[in-house]
Amino acid sequence: MAKSKSGGTRTYIRGRVGSDVYSIGRDAKGKKQQVVRSLAESVANPQTQAQMKGRMIMSTIAQALTVLRPIVDHSFDGVSGARANLAAFTSENYARIKNDIAQHPSSGNLYGLNKYQEKGAKRGAYVISNGQAALPAALVIDKASGVVTITVDAQNITVAGLKTALGMTAEEYFTLVGLTAAGAANYERFRVNPALADDAQLSSVPLSNIFAVEGNAVATVALNSNVITITLAAIAGCCSVIISKKVAAGFIHNRAVLGNAADLDFSNSVALPTYPVGAQNYLNGGDIFGMSENISGITPDTPGGGDEPIVGATLTITKSGSGTATVTAGGNAITSGSNVAAGTVVSVDIVPESGKQAHAQIGNNLVSLTESEGHYVGTFNMPNSSATLTIDTAYTSSGDDGDDGLDKD
Repeated sequence: MAKSKSGGTRTYIRGRVGSDVYSIGRDAKGKKQQVVRSLAESVANPQTQAQMKGRMIMSTIAQALTVLRPIVDHSFDGVSGARANLAAFTSENYARIKNDIAQHPSSGNLYGLNKYQEKGAKRGAYVISNGQAALPAALVIDKASGVVTITVDAQNITVAGLKTALGMTAEEYFTLVGLTAAGAANYERFRVNPALADDAQLSSVPLSNIFAVEGNAVATVALNSNVITITLAAIAGCCSVIISKKVAAGFIHNRAVLGNAADLDFSNSVALPTYPVGAQNYLNGGDIFGMSENISGITPDTPGGGDEPIVGATLTITKSGSGTATVTAGGNAITSGSNVAAGTVVSVDIVPESGKQAHAQIGNNLVSLTESEGHYVGTFNMPNSSATLTIDTAYTSSGDDGDDGLDKD
């Protein structure tokens, strides 16, 4: 109970009355408030061609976003904060994949659209950065091999000559990014080592010391006369370079796209299973039955053979802040990109950063959270279309959004 503005006692209730669910939440200032939401009395789960395409596209993007987030949460110019950058990534690539479906409905698909979405991002021509910077002419990437070469002026093979060739100061950098065949992201950021003197000859500097690096992979650096070669393992055919240039407002980037059509051809013969349209028509030419598992005694290509599609929608989960969050659907723990049937009860259990609160919303609607012993918990019904659940474990009423991007460009 709590006192009302008139001095009386306000009673908060929990539970369900008819189709209305009552819970106790908190407003932006952290004060208790009564929350009432109505359950959908009838939930439609249509399966039109357009809706199934949309679900596939969002599921594909969610898988890519999961592994590329350390790169794309700060690589789009003109937007600020991780959330806005992730939204820019989703918007740009949704349009690209939608167009690719229209251009290649049965072969040559660049994204391996897959209803089942095995773990790991599918190689595809994703836009991973976008801005007004340009790659220097001295830096060339061979996408077929995943090798970057930097050509330094033959008359000035020094640290200063390398900076000039790249058009970069010691605080600016470039990032080599790629998706491996297994669907993981490899990346390494390079900046000319600020500890080196400008007049140092590159030939006298240990190769591993030319660049200051950070990332999740190990790059091989070689020097042949005035050409530096950088190789990042296991990203051939699906790689790109992002330039990060310092300006007054922060950093600007180039437009970078992973892969290209020649390298990434999911042909009809190897197409992954997708949502069917009608009895026999499949969106990318793949056989929906029997391609993800074979069950003993059941013919894989027979409907009912263990691979029939589960009707549902994609739930994309984004999180900011270093606290923890668990999401369950129908009692089962799920991750971003999961297929969740419309109407399924989705629960969140958030432990925020020390001294902070938690915030969650599904689409544009707040999720009512109840605080108990350091946990913020709440539930919502999965909509009848794909949706995004946004979780902030570092929320404060002052407006701090808990941006957890690795780089504050």
